[in-house]
Amino acid sequence: MKHTGTLTIMSLLSILFTTFHLTDDIVHGMSPGGLSNLPVVLVLFVWLYATLVLVERERRRAARTMSIAG
Repeated sequence: MKHTGTLTIMSLLSILFTTFHLTDDIVHGMSPGGLSNLPVVLVLFVWLYATLVLVERERRRAARTMSIAG
């Protein structure tokens, strides 16, 4: 049994809460804003891309495989 919908939602929530955490650190002065946060933003972008685009590619490939096999 695949839980891709649940995993996608949980991954999006994790990205959202990580963004909130980073923003809170910057607002309260625990982390300086600026280029020092660029690696974190890049990781969040790659994570978001993987969550939304790569999962959809996997679904299309599975549907294509099932239609060829069926």
